Amino acid sequence: MNIQTLANLWQIKVINSLNKALLSMVILAAASVVSSAQVGQLTLEEGVGQHEGIDTVYAKFSESYETLKPDMVANLYTEDAAYLSPNEEITNGRKAILENFTGFFSNVKASGRKMTISFQIFQRKVEENIGYDVGIYTIYFYKDGKSIGSSKGKFVVVAVKGADNKWRFQVDGYSALK
Repeated sequence: MNIQTLANLWQIKVINSLNKALLSMVILAAASVVSSAQVGQLTLEEGVGQHEGIDTVYAKFSESYETLKPDMVANLYTEDAAYLSPNEEITNGRKAILENFTGFFSNVKASGRKMTISFQIFQRKVEENIGYDVGIYTIYFYKDGKSIGSSKGKFVVVAVKGADNKWRFQVDGYSALK
């Protein structure tokens, strides 16, 4: 091989490396644009801004469903929160909400299932210490590592910032979608 051939091969190798690097940067840039609207199991529709405090509540809510920890989800509600389940009386207070989720998560565990939940927010308004979201939730059920179905519904929540600077749900109302 002569020097010119080696130089040409080296030049091709450098160009291929640059093309791969450029492609990687384009993919990373595209992924960051897409993920700016999605935070974990939370999707914010166009025009809905992120809010660190409230978005954290959704992240912990999703984690509680994955781990089936009712105390984790109950602690995302204020002490005197109102939980509005369809076709039920209003559930008042964190203790009653804990009982509700304890029963629900126990049933899921007893049937050998697992689940995840995701949220899609269509409307959000937040002021100093209070805000609301309107959206759709989707619960995905799994058994033996395989998807066995899902359930979808609409919801509205009112979140408040407490004296401890943590955001929690004050009101949570939902109903199933057909």
